[in-house]
Amino acid sequence: MTKANALIFLSQRYAIPIISITIAATVLYSTCQFVSSINKSKPKSDKFQNATEIPTPGSRYPYIGHMLALGDAPSKKLIQWHKELGPIIKVHLGQQIWVLCDSPELAHKIFVTHGSETSFRPYSTYASEHYSFRGKVCATRAILQQKSICRYIEHRYLLVQNVSIQQSLYIVISILAPKQIDKYMDSISNESLELVNRLMRATEEDKSVDPMQHFMLQALNVIYKVSFGDRFETIEDPKFHELSSLIEETMMLGGFENDLASFLPILSIVDYFAGSQVKMKHFIKTKRDPVFKRLLKEAMSRDGPNVVKSLEEQKYEFTEEDKIVLMCDIIAGGTDTTATSLSWNFAILSHHLDVQQRAAEEIDNFIRAHGRVPGFQDRLEVPYCIAVIKESMRYRPISPFGIPHSVQRDVLIDNFIIPKGAVLISSMDSMHKNADNYSCPEIYSPERFMSNLKTMHAAANGKLEERDHYAFGWGRRICPGAYLAEAQIFNAMIQVLARCFIEADDKLGLPNIHESRSGGVTSMPLPHRLKFVKRTSCIPV
Repeated sequence: MTKANALIFLSQRYAIPIISITIAATVLYSTCQFVSSINKSKPKSDKFQNATEIPTPGSRYPYIGHMLALGDAPSKKLIQWHKELGPIIKVHLGQQIWVLCDSPELAHKIFVTHGSETSFRPYSTYASEHYSFRGKVCATRAILQQKSICRYIEHRYLLVQNVSIQQSLYIVISILAPKQIDKYMDSISNESLELVNRLMRATEEDKSVDPMQHFMLQALNVIYKVSFGDRFETIEDPKFHELSSLIEETMMLGGFENDLASFLPILSIVDYFAGSQVKMKHFIKTKRDPVFKRLLKEAMSRDGPNVVKSLEEQKYEFTEEDKIVLMCDIIAGGTDTTATSLSWNFAILSHHLDVQQRAAEEIDNFIRAHGRVPGFQDRLEVPYCIAVIKESMRYRPISPFGIPHSVQRDVLIDNFIIPKGAVLISSMDSMHKNADNYSCPEIYSPERFMSNLKTMHAAANGKLEERDHYAFGWGRRICPGAYLAEAQIFNAMIQVLARCFIEADDKLGLPNIHESRSGGVTSMPLPHRLKFVKRTSCIPV
């Protein structure tokens, strides 16, 4: 939702309290076992009588389950468990049961075929209690465990009693629909050109550059212009720094490492008065809310259209709190994940000059034929560039676990019982490193994607056999911003490789692309610096 991935709470700073809890829990263990044996002795319904038990790893301790067994690199341990136990495994994390799947076929059955039963969201302290004002459901990452849920409708979306939630979903879908994104393509292309100019200028001035904030600026400007009617000129702009820091913090607070009490309820009281919840409440009241109240006011006074003004013009039934949740969701969701993808893509490419050269040659051939840099509408004429983007996203997914789902009752899928309340996880790292899905998965090879040139948005919403990677999720909760993210990543890579090559910092060397750090909801590359060196053979356009 990486060593330092969303489960970083397993690090040494939690070892002592977890071990203490283990000792205390052992006193009650025999009682729990007795109660459990009584429950297990109860006859199952006919539907579940002959069901297969989901495999569970060893090394499970009382109360804390497998938390210590995951160690400092949870995603690597999960890959190991999948290899040992199969495509579906059940892991006990404190008092939560996680069911993880790394088979695309089984994931499709779980999240798409049975989507009406598996598209709920598990409870999250930050999202449920603080981010969404205790129940105002986020538009694109809804916590679908509220009593306001009535029933599912159509293929993906929801009928809910809360009118503002219905309207929020409609607005997000409208903003991020492919036909609407196509209207932003000139803006996306211009922002990408500004990006490469900044990266090259920073390289000339400082010999190398930490590119992450530049990627944030590129991604933020596109969605900020649409939403609030404005953009930022430089990464030094205080307002950009304020908003990018706010996005980073809200994504961090949404990570599992800040929600230990959800796994170990015995810590809830301490957490509320002296733990993560104190940070959450302080962030919402002193940072997020004041900033977004100001941004909403500024957007209303600007010339030209923007989403904030349309909320008033269309007479939507939104309170100020509704608007804050909606706009923060759009801005954070439309910025952080795209910037993280770009950061991984270029860090990986710095290791593969041969791939850069082949992609640059393909771009040059297009420029010679058309007298311009290819745009997203020309993507079929630069198939290798598309393959490079897809392979980079497969090789290093921005989240090891995707967005968690949950079930509200026992569900039987493929003869496996998924127990009520279980958290459902698509094991992104394991799925994209599974030799059953990809030949030689540990090797970076864009050629594997040359046979499928459909947009990732179209493939993700199509038949399972037409999907070639799974980073945008599944079914009703698939990422609504997939088309926008793909367009931004494509334009950024094309504009960069049309003008320069990506090289390692002379002193620091190549980025470490084999480990990662936690971005809360995302898994980010370790800090690094790159050189964006002008190509001597680039064709002027």
